[in-house]
Amino acid sequence: MRHYLAAAALVLPLTAPSPAQAYGELIGGQMDFKGVVVAYPCSIAPESGNLPVNFGKLSTRDLYHDGKSPPVTFTLRLLDCNPQLASAVTVTFSGSENPHLPDHLAIKAAAPDGASGIGIGLQERNGTPIRLGIATLPVTVDRGVTQLTFQAFVAAEPEALSKATLTTGPFTATANYILNYQ
Repeated sequence: MRHYLAAAALVLPLTAPSPAQAYGELIGGQMDFKGVVVAYPCSIAPESGNLPVNFGKLSTRDLYHDGKSPPVTFTLRLLDCNPQLASAVTVTFSGSENPHLPDHLAIKAAAPDGASGIGIGLQERNGTPIRLGIATLPVTVDRGVTQLTFQAFVAAEPEALSKATLTTGPFTATANYILNYQ
């Protein structure tokens, strides 16, 4: 009987419940990594990243007489240019188009009684019109600093001119630009 008790004493601890232990792996997900390494021929100067163009005060009399304001020159400055990476650069301007003036930016009245009947036109330095969504004339990339100079003007809508419905007040317009290297 002693053998029985000793054997039972040895077997009982082996069959007694013990804390559960689980070993294994949890299945995770998948990670995909993508990217593109590029060498930009130039960097945009900080002051050209968000460039204000101020028309100042415009006279409706001048707009009725000439149909547009005198142009205001603005320059996009590019820094650290390397002509070995690209020999030329063009600019493509985009923004909300004025439905009454093709290829002119629509304005937003900057106050409840703001301006209406006008749009913003863009042109090359030599006066050639710039079309929205179409690249400008190419400019040679110079070592170091490259300057891209353009002009902007306020144009009166034909119907606002013929019906004498230009309204005065503050306005804003926004254009975006993309540099295209060649």
